[in-house]
Amino acid sequence: MTKRPNVLFLMTDQHNSLSMGCAGHTTVRTPALDGLAAQGVRFTSAYCNNPICAPSRISFATAQYPHTHGFLGNNNFEFEERNSDTLAAVFRRHGYQTALIGKAHMIRAWDNEGYEHLRYCDLCDSDRADPTTNHYFQYLIENGVADAYEDGTLPRDSEAVRKKCAVAQLPYEHTNEHWTGEETLSFLENRDQARPFLVHMTFERPHPHWTPAAEHADMYDPETIELGPDAVDWWENRWAGRPEFIMRAAANRMRGFSLADLKKAIAYHFALVTVIDMEIGRVLDWLKEHGELDNTIVVYTADHGDFAGDHGICDKNMGIYESIHRIPFLLTYPGSPQGVTRDGIIESVDLFPTLCDLASVPCPAGVDGRSVVPEAEGRGDGKPQAICEWDFPAPQRRVNAIRTPRHRLVYYSHEQGGELYDHETDPYEMENLWDSPAHRGARLALLEQLLDQVNLYRRKSDFDTDAVQAQRERYLPSRLLHKRCVKWSDIRDTFG
Repeated sequence: MTKRPNVLFLMTDQHNSLSMGCAGHTTVRTPALDGLAAQGVRFTSAYCNNPICAPSRISFATAQYPHTHGFLGNNNFEFEERNSDTLAAVFRRHGYQTALIGKAHMIRAWDNEGYEHLRYCDLCDSDRADPTTNHYFQYLIENGVADAYEDGTLPRDSEAVRKKCAVAQLPYEHTNEHWTGEETLSFLENRDQARPFLVHMTFERPHPHWTPAAEHADMYDPETIELGPDAVDWWENRWAGRPEFIMRAAANRMRGFSLADLKKAIAYHFALVTVIDMEIGRVLDWLKEHGELDNTIVVYTADHGDFAGDHGICDKNMGIYESIHRIPFLLTYPGSPQGVTRDGIIESVDLFPTLCDLASVPCPAGVDGRSVVPEAEGRGDGKPQAICEWDFPAPQRRVNAIRTPRHRLVYYSHEQGGELYDHETDPYEMENLWDSPAHRGARLALLEQLLDQVNLYRRKSDFDTDAVQAQRERYLPSRLLHKRCVKWSDIRDTFG
């Protein structure tokens, strides 16, 4: 009888798809990810379906576009609805021992149904009235370092707020990266050996704040950080040619930033990428030492990208550009091609059906994605387009983008217009062709393709529900710790 394959689903938060050695980056060091690419397939044109955390993660978990699953908001943890057709729930139903370790940022009821073993590291994954329900935060309390928790909202005068980066107060042994690695190894060591596993090892960073531990803060010298030719987009042109509110968003994000500040932020960002790679490497080494790696499907991806110096800026929430829309996607499985790249377009909704295909698990009805195994094995050409859907603060609201092999189009509204880039002549997306008479035909054709995909929204959450939820929760302990600059010692006594 053939042994069923295990699944190791590796995810980070906000990782630029080119910030890996295997993607040709000459500075950032990612030996574990490079090893995965050498053992399997690297997809060079993988795209997320939403540019912020929760809606994107829900698309991974359901294989549905945001306009299908309806969650465009970022604050969904307390929604009380069942879903027996998530990735984890389906695999659990078919005999897999399922575990999520790290950041979920989805819906608690779904997590409880899908995962036998849950270990959360981000306060977005906690009872709003009780931060001690978060496993990592409880660990910090038990070790007497909860006041050094730095992954929520910090005081406005914090260096990590003003400049996006600082050296962490926590030693590396207490960081969420190391905790996630330790918890994953603990699960693997103590799991049910009679069943295959599906482990979702999901890191909270390199999402800002970029606060590497002191042991790693000097890993990259800011003076050696090299920016690409598109750095002039901000430092000389101030994002000229884009809609006014997008230029304003970039100006607000970069206010007070010098070029030296940007390079330091990127250096700290890269340090977090490398320590995450180190923790992934520990898990891959364990699997190899215990004879499990050759029978394990391994996928690495991120919920969305980061500018990471592209266009001369950092972070996200400033439009839907290649740096944000495109994600890393590495796939290796028993018998997979080795050391190959595939350039066809794939999307985050395709992950779930791909894992079902490789593990011989039936994929539920109602999914929007499809298996990319044909592409991995050189038998498919990829999709004609990738879609990205976003709910933005008023008055803008819905923002939708389409990426084809040649073009990117972003549509804002009749009043705001949009953006159009031709990657054959403008691979860095610096010349907005939206108003170009010569490109009117391409613009209209792309708009038609886009609207055919996204014109039937069924919203369950969006920016409005986020605002209502935030108001309702504003004085609850987890919210105070996560978003309102309160420290654990300020509220500890209320927990007895």
